[in-house]
Amino acid sequence: IYPNAQFHLNHPSYIALTFDDGPIPEVTEYVIDVLKHYNIPATFFCVGENIQKHPGIFHKLLQNKHSIGNHTFSHLNAWKYTSEKYLQDVLKFYKIYNTSLFRPPYGKLKPSQYKALLKHNFKIVFWSVISYDYHPQMTVQKCLNIIQNKTTGGQIILFHDSQKSFRLISEILPSYIEFCQKLKLTFVPLK
Repeated sequence: IYPNAQFHLNHPSYIALTFDDGPIPEVTEYVIDVLKHYNIPATFFCVGENIQKHPGIFHKLLQNKHSIGNHTFSHLNAWKYTSEKYLQDVLKFYKIYNTSLFRPPYGKLKPSQYKALLKHNFKIVFWSVISYDYHPQMTVQKCLNIIQNKTTGGQIILFHDSQKSFRLISEILPSYIEFCQKLKLTFVPLK
């Protein structure tokens, strides 16, 4: 459906950790600390409103040289908005931080919105493995099993640095990073 969007990495020994929905106090700061401990880069698809609410945490992401992606200004569900309204929200984010990386919230995008984003030179990024870290019934072990079983190299992994995912992220992130290190995968930010 989206031939120019990115779902995987082009290199089988690379892995990309991505985090959606931040920056959020405590959660994003925890993720930054874990990534710093392991000295690995990641990509954060931020929500513009959250950047405005928590500029200090956003600055920490930049200081730690993580890649930043646009996750809309208001975390809009594309299916509920016209292409024009949706694009306005995406461009509102762009005024806060200039990045060509874009990931649609909920992974939803109408074909007309997809085309409009491409016309504005956005690089649309989805994922190849979703962690389900936001799901209230998900257990730590089940979440870890899902992502580990699907990790062979070349994947873009979707986590969330949101309050509802913190219970799982705080348990699985270090274990998952160590799992990837044992597979000799190289962590790369998206660009």
